[in-house]
Amino acid sequence: MDIKKLEAWYLSNQRKLSFRNTKNPYHIWVSEIMLQQTQVETVLPYFERFIQKYPTVFELAKANEEELQKEVEGIGYYRRFRNMHLAAKIIVNEHGGIFPSTYEEVIKLPGIGKYTAGAMMSIAYNEPYSALDGNVIRVLSRVYGNASDMRQEKNRKVLDQINQSLVEKATPDIYTHAIMELGATLCKPKHPQCDLCPLKSDCLAYDKNIVLDLPVLSKLKPKTELNYITLIIEKDGYLFLNKREEDLLKGMYEYPQFESESILSVIAELESKDIFMNIINEMKTFKHVFTHQVWHMKVYSVTLLSKPYPSWVKVKKDELNQLPMAIAHRKIK
Repeated sequence: MDIKKLEAWYLSNQRKLSFRNTKNPYHIWVSEIMLQQTQVETVLPYFERFIQKYPTVFELAKANEEELQKEVEGIGYYRRFRNMHLAAKIIVNEHGGIFPSTYEEVIKLPGIGKYTAGAMMSIAYNEPYSALDGNVIRVLSRVYGNASDMRQEKNRKVLDQINQSLVEKATPDIYTHAIMELGATLCKPKHPQCDLCPLKSDCLAYDKNIVLDLPVLSKLKPKTELNYITLIIEKDGYLFLNKREEDLLKGMYEYPQFESESILSVIAELESKDIFMNIINEMKTFKHVFTHQVWHMKVYSVTLLSKPYPSWVKVKKDELNQLPMAIAHRKIK
């Protein structure tokens, strides 16, 4: 693969993204965490606001957890930000607020795996470490005509080794940006722009006219479908919410909901605990798709006639927008 051609293409064609205009490891780390499972266009406004509010790792380490969750509301995959918060405290307490500069130290931080550690080392420190993400897998699968199933770890390792050999011959920070940019802008899953690709003459998939067949990705298991009765509970001008403790959406607020298809069974369950409600009206059913789950939420507006459930949180209606709430429930209106 012609690395010099790829790097030259990137230097002339790269998108002007705010988090590329820095060598500050903290800023690069924030951007890499935000870009996990999230498209660049979605990340950009979040990144700008986040850096304004938490300009250094010291401010992030001291952040109020709920305020931090509110800052990233709507971007999804909230566990990564809880890990980021933990990592910030470690960087402050164990590294004096300086982001670690060795691979061994970086990969020990919460929420940082092999890809993110490689990206940090190559982009922030210009050290030759592979950073294999979905874009890179697609580019390398096509260039080398690799038709192995990239859902399997052993096959991704083969590409990771190839990528490692390439970055060792390259300018790491430019190469890592370049191959990711190529996958994001030209070597797309559908409608790739092969005629504009700097690697067209090297690409076995292009030569064999099998570009759209690669990478091979076996089918994922079907998403789990969950049916909920979701309650908007009011009493004396207040709403009652639940703060999630489950790993999915942990720390986010939600309207109380129960895995059931019947409002009557939910009411009966609550009445068995001396919690009584009056159903005002059935609103409608909302659907939200997560990575591994689909929620079907049948929403009811109810009035609380008794004490609330002990874990429910009482909030004024006008305070609702100040609390971190997952989009799954924020879109309920």
